[in-house]
Amino acid sequence: MKLRACLVAVFSLLLVGCGGKRLAVDPQWKTPPKNFTILISEPYVANSDDVTDDFGDEDSFKQWLLAYMDSAFSSYTEVPHTVMQAKDETFIMSQAPLEDGYIAIPLPEKEKIEEISGIVVSIHPIRFWRDTDICHNRNGCIGNNNLNLQVMYSIVSVDDTKVLAYGGAYDKSSFTFAMTKGDWESVVKGIAKKVVKETPLEK
Repeated sequence: MKLRACLVAVFSLLLVGCGGKRLAVDPQWKTPPKNFTILISEPYVANSDDVTDDFGDEDSFKQWLLAYMDSAFSSYTEVPHTVMQAKDETFIMSQAPLEDGYIAIPLPEKEKIEEISGIVVSIHPIRFWRDTDICHNRNGCIGNNNLNLQVMYSIVSVDDTKVLAYGGAYDKSSFTFAMTKGDWESVVKGIAKKVVKETPLEK
């Protein structure tokens, strides 16, 4: 049986107190777990040259992301956790309500995470891209460049077959000239902060 099929009924519980935010938290979830698992899918980067410039190659970038995601979450939660890489097929994208509409959130397929129990944070998809702010100064100016990161996520109790929280999270880091590894660190840390926000996982 797929986890998604058992979770549809609890989505209505998660809208209490959301106030139009891009997140929803079950108001009955009050106690932090003893530990939890974070599943992240393989990241998508719009400009592969950015990865080459700052990490050397794609494999090194993926290894860095796995390790730094662990460090980033440690900045905002005191609950012990493990970060694991998961294939895209591990997740089913399911429509979930927010006060301003619906969003597609990743739910783990139970058959593909049989070795995992307890609380699972699923983060998928993970999208990095760059853009440049438009400069409106008539005398000329240099617009900021931005590294953007957007993810969708869910927090699920696998044992209870219940969604505890979900949402969409976005962060960006601005730079004038060259992008550095610090920009990657900044956006990943910003996402970790938003995922645990207003949940019992938050410090």
